[in-house]
Amino acid sequence: MKNSESKLSTVFISILLILNSCGVTNNNTKNFYAIYSQKLGVQLNGNEDKKFIKAISDWKGTPYRYGGTSRKGTDCSGFVSSIYKEVYNKNLHRNSLDMLKDVKKISKKNLKTGDLIFFKTSGKKVSHVGIYIADNKFIHAASKGVVINDLDQEYYKKAYYKSGKVKM
Repeated sequence: MKNSESKLSTVFISILLILNSCGVTNNNTKNFYAIYSQKLGVQLNGNEDKKFIKAISDWKGTPYRYGGTSRKGTDCSGFVSSIYKEVYNKNLHRNSLDMLKDVKKISKKNLKTGDLIFFKTSGKKVSHVGIYIADNKFIHAASKGVVINDLDQEYYKKAYYKSGKVKM
């Protein structure tokens, strides 16, 4: 009798440990998304790639520098190509116009975390690129550095050109 009670206790304790560890993981995940939602000012839904979210958070606030590709200073395409190299080990073209070759076009209403957004901010050619996060927000390197903006802001609404999912 003692042996079967001991086995039953061991099984019961094992089940409790498994359930508890699942809860801890779930809480850690919830905490991660709550922390980064606040940090980024974006309502994350909890399905976003954690490595991507952490990387863009680390880059936020990086100063603007034309031709730059580092956290000391970056331009829009330098930022996007650096994120894709860092997070996905994927090399993209170096300028925003050529980055159109790296994506499969998608509609603005189908944007998902990590998709690229292209803008015509000067002239008739694509001259700016950013990365969609969630909640209608995107991150990009602008004159104020790496910042997050809303796609519904008038300037970006007018300048919006196309969106695309990076071909992996």
